[in-house]
Amino acid sequence: MAASSMSGSHSVLVDTRGRLSFPAPLRNAIGETLYISPDENFRPALVVRNEAGYIACCEKIRAEGEKHGRHYLDIDDDVRDFCANTATVVPDKNGRITLPQNLMEIAQLTSGRASILGCVTHAEIWDSAVYESHSKQYAERKKLRYQKMLEERDRWDSRPQE
Repeated sequence: MAASSMSGSHSVLVDTRGRLSFPAPLRNAIGETLYISPDENFRPALVVRNEAGYIACCEKIRAEGEKHGRHYLDIDDDVRDFCANTATVVPDKNGRITLPQNLMEIAQLTSGRASILGCVTHAEIWDSAVYESHSKQYAERKKLRYQKMLEERDRWDSRPQE
C-alpha cells in the first residue's frame, strides 16, 4: 500500500507495558506494517514509517555517512544500530500496538499519554509532556527567528535611497 500524506495530532493513552492505540487515519496512510524507529535526529521521539520509508531512511543514513567521509565500517555500524532498534509492528484489528521497552525508554514515554503526530511522510510518537516542552521551546525559537527577520527587513527598508 502506498503511503498517503499524514497530518494531525492525536493524544492516546500508553500503559506501562507500552500498549497504545495507533490512530486509524495514520494507520491507513502508513499501511498494515509499521516500522517504528528512534528519531534519527536524536530527539526523544519515535518515528513510524511504512517499509519504503524505512528503507529510504536506512539509505539516507548510509549516504550521509559517505558524504561526510566516514569509514565504511562506521557507516555499517550506524545502519546496523538503526535497524536493530527498529520494531516491525502489525496493529491488531482495533489498531492497538505494543512498543518494545527499549523504544519506550528512548522516547521517554513515562507520563501515560502519547502525542502521535502526522508529519507528511511519517508519524511521530512523543510522550505528551516531553512534546509539550519541545513545542514551547520551538515556539520561542520561531519567535526569535521572526523578530530577527523583521529587524533585517526594517534595516533594509530604512537604508538611504539613491
